[in-house]
Amino acid sequence: MALIYAHGHDLTLTINSVVYDDVAASATLTVENDQQVIEVLSGRAYKTVSKSGTLDVELYQDWVSTSSGTTSNSVCKALWNLANTAPDTAITAILKVKGAASTATVYTMSIFPVFPPLGGAANDVLTTSVSFVVEDGTVTATTV
Repeated sequence: MALIYAHGHDLTLTINSVVYDDVAASATLTVENDQQVIEVLSGRAYKTVSKSGTLDVELYQDWVSTSSGTTSNSVCKALWNLANTAPDTAITAILKVKGAASTATVYTMSIFPVFPPLGGAANDVLTTSVSFVVEDGTVTATTV
């Protein structure tokens, strides 16, 4: 059986009903089982008590993006404002990883906003690295 390698992906963030797409240079989802080892008389037992995850994203800094003249459509501004005013309010993230020509796996999750760092080298397109905490139990995978 031939292997099909994943290639390309797309990240969409939804903040306050605004959809931000094509804002990331890279995205990596990491999920781990938080497992405890229990010592019992008959030996060891293993119990997964929760799952923890992070979504590490390299975002393009779009601090000056606007639409309709004054309404901000900057994902960096939206994240900053939400991290400042409602840091415990989860937002939706959708990460799509392509497989064969007509298939993809879509990972949907809830993440918490963070303050994106700003600044960088004068001669570069500015990016910023953010690490979102993934809300426990919210990662679902669907093949489309």
